[in-house]
Amino acid sequence: MQQASLLPRAPGLVSRPRTAHFAQVRDLPWLIALAVVFTAGQLYLALTTPGLGWDETVYVSQVDAHAPAAFFSAPRARGVTLLLAPAAVLTTSATALHCYLAVLSGATFLLTLCLWRRLLPAPVPALGGALFAGLWVTLFYGPQVMPNLWTGYAALVATGCFLLAVRQPSAQLAPQAGRGAAVGVAAAVALAALMRPLDGVWLALPLFAAAVCVPAWRRSTVLLAIPAGLALGCAEWVVEAYVSYGGLVERLRQAGGIQGGLGWHPSFGDHARALQGKTLCRPCDMDWTYPVTAGWWFALPLAVAGAVWASARAREPGGTLHRYGPVWPTPRGREPGGRRELGLEPVRMDTFGLHPLRAVGLGLDGALQPHTPVWPPSLRDPGGARHRYGPGPIALPALVGLCLAAPYLLTVDYAAPRFLLPAYALLLLPAAWFLYWMTLLPRRRRAWAVAVLAIALLGHEAMQLAIVHKMQRGTARAQADIGRIGDTLRAAGVRPPCAVSGEEAVRVAYQLGCASRQPGGHDASITPAGLTRLGARSPAAVVLAAGEAPPGYARGWRPIRLPSTPGLKRLNAYVSPAARP
Repeated sequence: MQQASLLPRAPGLVSRPRTAHFAQVRDLPWLIALAVVFTAGQLYLALTTPGLGWDETVYVSQVDAHAPAAFFSAPRARGVTLLLAPAAVLTTSATALHCYLAVLSGATFLLTLCLWRRLLPAPVPALGGALFAGLWVTLFYGPQVMPNLWTGYAALVATGCFLLAVRQPSAQLAPQAGRGAAVGVAAAVALAALMRPLDGVWLALPLFAAAVCVPAWRRSTVLLAIPAGLALGCAEWVVEAYVSYGGLVERLRQAGGIQGGLGWHPSFGDHARALQGKTLCRPCDMDWTYPVTAGWWFALPLAVAGAVWASARAREPGGTLHRYGPVWPTPRGREPGGRRELGLEPVRMDTFGLHPLRAVGLGLDGALQPHTPVWPPSLRDPGGARHRYGPGPIALPALVGLCLAAPYLLTVDYAAPRFLLPAYALLLLPAAWFLYWMTLLPRRRRAWAVAVLAIALLGHEAMQLAIVHKMQRGTARAQADIGRIGDTLRAAGVRPPCAVSGEEAVRVAYQLGCASRQPGGHDASITPAGLTRLGARSPAAVVLAAGEAPPGYARGWRPIRLPSTPGLKRLNAYVSPAARP
């Protein structure tokens, strides 16, 4: 079944009604305001949470010329370090980097919404964007040096550009527009793969399958753009696999080992519990104290399923689920009952190149009488495409979002809420469409639906803000603890060139300007004997949990009592003989 947006335009037909243009102009300030509020929230977190997290430190150290690079494990990719590089040339201040990413994230957020307003009714991208931006996971990770949110933006752009590229008018009447959208698909898939290669693969697979399986969507430019973008984005990761990890297969094996061994590991419960405010649930043995925090998580698949069902029924004659639908000409674009569908601007008959007198008949008394309209050929059949927006802009994001979520929900035996950010970015669009569709119910039901939805969404957002506030306070305490540990070790004589091992070695070493060297674990970069020799000629420290005996290589090292760390567990340290206070 073709969509109206996939149909060739006959000569003389208007591309879109003037009311649609005005509606899009009116909704743009709302999108800008939403992006400004989202950016302001991220800037607040950037300014009130100094310091870098553990993963952030690994990424930033790769582009910091004044500190040794931390161990870069097999699953990681360098996309976010390249994104950070322009700012890191000027400064590596954590606050400055976070502010830079907050502003960049807000601008990208606005661009993605502007792209999707060409594919969905005007209120839907705004509502979907508000739902996504209001999640504590999105706000918390927005200004951080982490790749997941940027993968989500790339997935939104790739899916949106795909839908624009396969539209028939673009392919026939404006080939350059279709090619431009295909280039956008390639660039977005490349960005996703550059940030997280496996996410790039799970993004490309459903898009390529849709282009192959849907006859109306088969475009040679798209079929070439998707694998080309994937290859371009994965190229650096693959080359680095052969240079530093012993080959692609070996890097994949190491990456799977670090993830705990990929296999059949359904982790729905772990992800639901982590939504209470846990950045990493490994192992996820925490109590599920606040199940209400996962209420939206369980409602999301129901809303997406409802959206797919409702959008498929929108093709039926008489459906008015989209902005543009063939209706009788009425004054000022209003329906015969005098009610304008919320945000849904009906199409006047002359929009299709029909003179109003051909859509109605003149009675003997000169009064206008209803008459069978002269529809364009593409709209005559009852099953024809009767709307500008068909099920494609609803079904495709749902499909791609599920593909992006499935690996983390089914094959990884632990949970980190940030892993599902790309899936949330896509799935919240059809969910928002479904909520918007509920406001178009008959008048009596609509009032109740709008009231219930408003109360539920306000409560949901209040809960998300409370969680992100708790996360911000906990992160600030942990960063302050790392700062006190670093000051104590610096006073004990641990100064560059130096090395730090043990607990929190990455963050402590980066603050001191040292190298983080571990003699064991997945990031082992030195042997115990090598660490003993290193400590004899240059300052070195090992940080351990309080009460834990020093390892063999540090038996003769000087013990250091570290200050209390309310945001972390109690720690102590041992420094090598070369460290002089």
